Amino acid sequence: MKKKLLHTLLATALGFGAMAQHSNTLNSAPQKTLVNKAASSKGKTNICIAYYITDGRNPSFKLKDIPNGVDMVILFGIKYWTLQDTTKLKAGTEMMGNFTSYKDLSKQIRSLQKRGIKVLQNIDDEASWQSSKPGGFASAKAYAEAIKSIVIDQWKLDGISLDVEHSGKRPDPIPEFHGYPATGYYSWYSPSMDATPEYLEVIRELTKYFGTTAPNNKQLQIASGINVFAWDKIMENFGNNFNYVQLQSYDVKMKEAKLMMEYATGANKIPASKMVFGAYAEGGKSLASDIEVAKWVPAQGPKGGMMIYTYNANIDYANAVKNALKEK
Repeated sequence: MKKKLLHTLLATALGFGAMAQHSNTLNSAPQKTLVNKAASSKGKTNICIAYYITDGRNPSFKLKDIPNGVDMVILFGIKYWTLQDTTKLKAGTEMMGNFTSYKDLSKQIRSLQKRGIKVLQNIDDEASWQSSKPGGFASAKAYAEAIKSIVIDQWKLDGISLDVEHSGKRPDPIPEFHGYPATGYYSWYSPSMDATPEYLEVIRELTKYFGTTAPNNKQLQIASGINVFAWDKIMENFGNNFNYVQLQSYDVKMKEAKLMMEYATGANKIPASKMVFGAYAEGGKSLASDIEVAKWVPAQGPKGGMMIYTYNANIDYANAVKNALKEK
């Protein structure tokens, strides 16, 4: 039903656009909104998302060395608060290990953006999201404003990706697990946390600045597993807000990938074109399966693409997955 409705909206919107050449009365704000909403509900396909871990590993491979064919890079390891106050972490150490200075980091980010590669900041969910003071800020509104100020205003990045898998208060009672035949997973990922009303409010405030309904074309993505406690609630409330939904489907076979796609597009109503499957380059043990998933065109329609964690940990592996995805 939703897919048919989307096609109807697109056809209607395109029809209005053609008629507008003959009549200015149809080129109104409501018509433009219809076109934008219809388009934003789907993602581009065959997108390659590379996670670049900033901890100093493989020092000869710089952020700026991300190869052509990668569409987006997510800064992973370095935290948003480090970008806010550059005195808190010395360049060349810990999660700033790949950079000689914050100026060096900025310069390499700009070099990617000039090549048309979007650069996003990873944002971890945390137990404080279940409180009235997420991240230690006065409110969810203040937290989202701070993220926006750092990511957009200060660093001119292209968006954020939420890494949803961390510990906090679990649901009580624990709901019955969906089951392997439905999701491709065997049980709940127990270190994850419940999406309480306070938790959901954090994401709601972030959607004001990031995602398909934000006014500034900044990306809002999520990286998670269907087996985390928060998954269904997040998708029910904000599935339409995400530009892409990344699955941490590491080391899975095609059978499991198909089950995950069926669940996400069926139960969660996420368009196949937003679904991005994960390759675990750092682990380096499932290249044949990852290449098969990268080449796969699901029955539900072309998938959004692949995300590769972490690209600079195993470049040959990562390039092989990227090349398989981009193969015509």
